[in-house]
Amino acid sequence: MNLEVVLNTYERKARYLPAVWTVSPILIWLYLWFPEIRSLEGTFISLIIGLGISIPLSILARTLGKKEQNKLLLKWGALPATLILRNSDESLNKETKTRYHQRLSVLTNMDIPSHEKELEDPKDALQKFDSCIDFLRQRTRDKAKYSLVFNENVSYGQARNLLGLKPIGLLICVILIAIQFFSIYKNYGIGFNISAVQILETISFIITLLFLLFWIFFVSTKQVYTAGVNYGKALLECCEHFE
Repeated sequence: MNLEVVLNTYERKARYLPAVWTVSPILIWLYLWFPEIRSLEGTFISLIIGLGISIPLSILARTLGKKEQNKLLLKWGALPATLILRNSDESLNKETKTRYHQRLSVLTNMDIPSHEKELEDPKDALQKFDSCIDFLRQRTRDKAKYSLVFNENVSYGQARNLLGLKPIGLLICVILIAIQFFSIYKNYGIGFNISAVQILETISFIITLLFLLFWIFFVSTKQVYTAGVNYGKALLECCEHFE
């Protein structure tokens, strides 16, 4: 692994940033609790350590994200981009979906399943819808020309990888909160006056708590599904512009 992870747009946003987000509470805690870290040398060393941890963690983010995606596939039956093509799905306007089905039939030279056909053989219907998405994915690889598709793909990858890193993120936050709470208790006692706690220690505790709430309430299966639907919509919009 090299700095390509940091420089490549997809790698940076979908894999590296989730890794940075995961280790950020540790770096913030060190910076706010230990004055020696706030020196120029200490800051530089902290950044190097953070980069050194985040880059390999970005590899883990992809691995865990893929693993989480495989679990979701068993639950959903297919990726959200494929599922929104189903006749029974309501993510798209009915007339818009009919138009997409007609256009995809022409582009792929494939018989797109009607509502009745889908009910008769849902597995075959999903395979055909998935084939349509594969076709669109191949045709929209130009990042500059299909920037919306690329950006939505990045958002999906980021949401998926964050979900993969969620157990690690939660564990880090819980451990840090316990460490900070114990340190405050040790220094100020159980009946301490909150105003006696150093402001930077208080800020650090609050930030860690906010990170914990982020992992609990924001990073979720629903968030991944929504990002996948948005990616699918961006893909499907392109089919009407192909020759």
